[in-house]
Amino acid sequence: MWPQPPWQARNQAAARTWYAATFGGDPIEPYRSVAEAVATWPEYATAVAVRLDSADRLKVCAPYGLTDLLGGVWRHNPARVDVAGSRQRLARHRPAQRWPGVTVIEPG
Repeated sequence: MWPQPPWQARNQAAARTWYAATFGGDPIEPYRSVAEAVATWPEYATAVAVRLDSADRLKVCAPYGLTDLLGGVWRHNPARVDVAGSRQRLARHRPAQRWPGVTVIEPG
């Protein structure tokens, strides 16, 4: 019904096998939980995962809360991406141009 949804799914259990080759730096240790993996995503607003539980209820994992996501704030998460990497992401993704109304908080 929606061939190109504006999101992507990643297998966090396998991230340790491709992360360093894709993004550089040292290999990462296996994550102990989904919450631990999500907490390393590059912006606080994107550090959110949702799953359907066995009772068909949505379960949200948001280690930093949902304030940035719901408030339209693009803010660097220093857990895995350094300031230089965050600035590169800002230049590449241009969030303020792509999504009018987004507040960008410069990394620093």
